[in-house]
Amino acid sequence: MSNFLTVAEIADHLRIRPRKVYALVAAGEIPHRRAGARLIFDRQEIDSWLRGEGGPQETSRLRPPAVIAGSHDPLLEWAVRASGAALAMMTRGSRDGLGQMVAGEACAAALHFPPPPGEAGSAAGNATEVDLVGAGRHWTLLGWASRVQGLVVAPGNPLGICAIADLARTPALRIGRRQAGAGGRELFDQLTMTAGLLATLPSAGFVDGLTSEDEVGLAVREGRIDCGLAIEAAALRHGLDFVPLVEERLDLLVDRGSYFDASLQALFDFAGNAQFRSRAAALPGYSIAELGAVRWNSAAS
Repeated sequence: MSNFLTVAEIADHLRIRPRKVYALVAAGEIPHRRAGARLIFDRQEIDSWLRGEGGPQETSRLRPPAVIAGSHDPLLEWAVRASGAALAMMTRGSRDGLGQMVAGEACAAALHFPPPPGEAGSAAGNATEVDLVGAGRHWTLLGWASRVQGLVVAPGNPLGICAIADLARTPALRIGRRQAGAGGRELFDQLTMTAGLLATLPSAGFVDGLTSEDEVGLAVREGRIDCGLAIEAAALRHGLDFVPLVEERLDLLVDRGSYFDASLQALFDFAGNAQFRSRAAALPGYSIAELGAVRWNSAAS
């Protein structure tokens, strides 16, 4: 008989309803583990718990699934494919990625939270956000790349947009914005707020919910928006002009227990070879000079 029990089996073992099992899990009162979205229970741990010899905090930690969550990054997306790493990409924005790490639903997350005003190009934003929720967690924040963020505009820049302040001086401007929780959206809000524009820009001019750097570029190319904040590589990909604004850091938050798993090791090994360096050099606005640098490390053992 397997030592691991399902929700139905543990309910039968404890002579309670499955609904009560879920309630105990939600309250953190019963030892449990997660295998992806599935709950499983170790019979020996449950029996020890029933005898009062331990609690949920003493259970072994399962590896999170082989998923990279967080921000969309063209270099990272390409590296996962080219390396053959058995990793799924679930890029729904930096804040969602951090949430997926907290929930144990991803082994890594790409993050690019904006640093405080005046600290452009630093990794302070990522480390600060991770530190808020990382106490006691088995995480390390590693450098991946620095990227230039700016305004993607039509070829030839027909509206003459040269700075963030020009967004308020151009009538009927259609501005594309990333989805809420994306690092690019939070950076846009910070830049416009710092410039005193957030309250003056007409909300009717925003086209919201663009879910990736590439989608911003595609929306400009198709004429659905006049400009949008994205990385320089997205502008080049779609044959568009680019107005550079700031340099940012994209870092990888990694579950330390998963670091030596074959999937992540395949990615990191690939990131150390000449093919990866050549690809990064070909992407405008990218630098991998600090690839692998430790930005933040939890105190968890």
